[in-house]
Amino acid sequence: MFGIHLIEVCDANEAASPALYQLEEKYPVTIIENACMTQCELCAMSPYVFFNGEIVTEDNVEALMMRLEKEIQQALALD
Repeated sequence: MFGIHLIEVCDANEAASPALYQLEEKYPVTIIENACMTQCELCAMSPYVFFNGEIVTEDNVEALMMRLEKEIQQALALD
C-alpha cells in the first residue's frame, strides 16, 4: 500500500504550473496550492515546493519537475 506523499505550492510561485499538476496523474501524490507559504524571499527567487514537508527548489520549473519526479520515485521505493 502506498503512503501519502504531499506537495505544497504557493499559488504566487512559478512552480504552480500545469506541469506540477500533471504529477498527480502520474504518481500517487496530492498537491495543495496555498495562498502563501511564508517563504516570500525564496518564492521571489526561484520555483520551489514543499515535498513531504521538505523544501525542494531549483533554478527553473523544468529542473524542479525533474527533481520532483526523482524525489517521488525515491519516496515510493521506500513505501
